[in-house]
Amino acid sequence: MMNSLRRAASGWTAKLLLGLLVVSFAVWGIGDVFRSGASNAVLSVGETSVPLQEYALAYNQVRRSIAQQIGRVPTREETEMFGVDQGVLSQLLSGAVLTEQGREIGLGLSKERLARLIADDPSFQDAAGNFSRAQFRNALASVGLNEANYIESQQDAATRTQIVDAVSNGVTLPTAFRDAMGLYNGERRNISYVVVGPDSVGPIADPSEETLTAYFDENKETYAAPEYRSFQVAELTPETMADEASVTEDAIKADYEQFQSRYGTPERRRVDQIVFQDQAAADAAAEKLANGASFEEIAQDAGRNPADLSLGLVTRDGLPDPALADAAFSLESGATSGVVDGRFGPTILRVSEIQPASVQPLEEVAPQIRRDLAIANAADTLNSAYDTYEDARAGGATFQEAAERAGIPVKTYEGVDAQGRGKDGERIADLPDSNELLGEVFQVEPGFDNAPLQTAGNGTLFFDVTEIEPARDRTLDEVRDRVLADWRAAETERVVGERAKAVLDAARGGTPLENVAAENDLTVQTALGITRQSGASEIGRQATEAAFSAGRGSIEEAEGREGGSRIVLRIDEVAPPASPADNVTDNQRQQMAERLTDDLLQSYVTRVRGEYPVQVYPAGIEAAKGLVR
Repeated sequence: MMNSLRRAASGWTAKLLLGLLVVSFAVWGIGDVFRSGASNAVLSVGETSVPLQEYALAYNQVRRSIAQQIGRVPTREETEMFGVDQGVLSQLLSGAVLTEQGREIGLGLSKERLARLIADDPSFQDAAGNFSRAQFRNALASVGLNEANYIESQQDAATRTQIVDAVSNGVTLPTAFRDAMGLYNGERRNISYVVVGPDSVGPIADPSEETLTAYFDENKETYAAPEYRSFQVAELTPETMADEASVTEDAIKADYEQFQSRYGTPERRRVDQIVFQDQAAADAAAEKLANGASFEEIAQDAGRNPADLSLGLVTRDGLPDPALADAAFSLESGATSGVVDGRFGPTILRVSEIQPASVQPLEEVAPQIRRDLAIANAADTLNSAYDTYEDARAGGATFQEAAERAGIPVKTYEGVDAQGRGKDGERIADLPDSNELLGEVFQVEPGFDNAPLQTAGNGTLFFDVTEIEPARDRTLDEVRDRVLADWRAAETERVVGERAKAVLDAARGGTPLENVAAENDLTVQTALGITRQSGASEIGRQATEAAFSAGRGSIEEAEGREGGSRIVLRIDEVAPPASPADNVTDNQRQQMAERLTDDLLQSYVTRVRGEYPVQVYPAGIEAAKGLVR
């Protein structure tokens, strides 16, 4: 964590978060410090308070992180399920404790040092590497901060960082811990084993009707039919309302000619550059080129490595310096330029490859243009269609009638459960993209005019529940094939388990594993030199755990790598590593050192927190959530 925190300090937004999220601790007792009443802060520690904006920023950052993992913005209920509220509150509380301690002991950052840190941040610099006040203001405005708030947050972050560094610097992983990890990682074992699988117990005979009925009765809940609902959906989006037949050929041609760059690849050139310290050096190099020197020789004389030369295969727009772009795209392939007055100094360019621009013919892209134009045209009609639907429903029209008047296509879904599966157990593939649709469908009754829902693309869903099939127990005849397959699988597992247990008991009773295997028509196999990491690929994860659970000569039994199989194994040899330290990777050392540091910091903050009065304001938290967009 400490390394990640320090790496995070390279960007301005991350620096700001460092002020909020210095230590990502587990949620620790805050239930006894809540205070009622309105507040312009979410919490306070002594004289340090956390304003609403900081909570909103941290909350939104975590929400976006979850959205990247699940592919959509989580609902408020989902953020509560993920523990975002308590997690953010805990993080802010930890930071406020450190800020309050820093205030008490007089830590801080001089104005000169703070100004230099801000000016040196690449996020606030222009293309020439100079601090840009306009870029600084724009960056802050993008997250809703002003300069005063940002500067204050940087001062707090600097204070917290000083405390964190003072507590954590010099923490190293103890040698004893490293060696114990190396012994664990590097220990190797040789085992002999037999696999008892479904193929070794023969086919399972069909059960009697009484047996199958008894199995079904014991597991009746497994086969019960859930509640199913049938409903209709009218999806009002540009895509569903698009009328491709209304787009004329002339409109398609005009769009193609106006936006032809969308339908092709721009010219690309492979460009190399040499940037010189001054004009005199550049002029001298240009003269050498004119007299036959190679581009590489000039680069070497200028002290440039080959890796420093290439700008890559770029478009004209891909070169941020207009002077360089004009020069590079006026050269023939293989030619070098004269001295160009570049943004970073006098420059000589070379073009080593030219890939011409290409444009797709109209007939290839016409279908997509037609579709795009139809969608764009439909966007203008959405409000009218919405009003037409609502007016029709208010006037007593049925769902179907209102949708037809508004021109909104209707889809019908029959027999859908609350998870979006049909009666065959398969998910319905074309359900509209809405987080709330199924939840609402299973809360309302047929015949009501339901409130519309929003789709992920800001469209509107109108829906109408037409039929409800209550949950019920299915009969055996309805699910006989499924019950029979499940019984066979369970019976096979039972027989395999019994046979593996018999092999285990015989081997533990003193009969050599080889003899037990021969008596049961099984084959003894060996796995040599396995570790806790490598064993899973040979004998499976659970069998590997069993192989490392006891000492030499022990007989163990576990689930096998192949589905439905069991393994009975004998531990033949245990070999510790000659050099435990060699079996601990640098990454493992770093991770464990960071965890040790985290534990130390957690203990420190928990200890310091007891010195200050802490208050949490629920009204402020709710107000802060209202700022989240």
